[in-house]
Amino acid sequence: MFIPDSVPLAADQPPSPYGFPLPLSRDDKPGFARLPPGLTVLPVGWLGNSVPTSGPVAGPVIDALLREYQTGAVFCDGTAGWHDCLLCPGPEAWYSDNQIGPVVSWGGQQHRLYGHGHYLIRHATNVFMAPALLIHYIVDHGYRPPDEFTDAVLHGTFLRPNDLEWAEFDPAGNLPSA
Repeated sequence: MFIPDSVPLAADQPPSPYGFPLPLSRDDKPGFARLPPGLTVLPVGWLGNSVPTSGPVAGPVIDALLREYQTGAVFCDGTAGWHDCLLCPGPEAWYSDNQIGPVVSWGGQQHRLYGHGHYLIRHATNVFMAPALLIHYIVDHGYRPPDEFTDAVLHGTFLRPNDLEWAEFDPAGNLPSA
């Protein structure tokens, strides 16, 4: 899926690349997540089948993304399903040891990533939304995210479910209002 870097999403779009609400449960009740008012969502790293900008990315940025990936800072995309990297030669490159997902070599270790979910990183009034495979795109394909994103990774806050507003699921199928 391609979404241009740093082009703000509509003010009423949920913090999801798919235009439908981001599922989130609280106290075992199904619901949806919203960002607090006044924040702008900026997508980063939704590359599609090409790398728009390439170049080096500072090690601490990759370290922070990997640390946050491993500690659960990736939001589930709901029903959007599994995503392969459109830059890789084919999904067979991702299957090994009966597991799916690219293996990224970083810091002298191997890290398996999964093509499901996305980061939300707040810095000032911006929330950067980046795919879970971002580390793979940076390390294996040479993608260089915008500088304002790397600054957010180093100096912003990786959002967690409790940082988002919650609206209870309406059994009648009505979506929560913004």
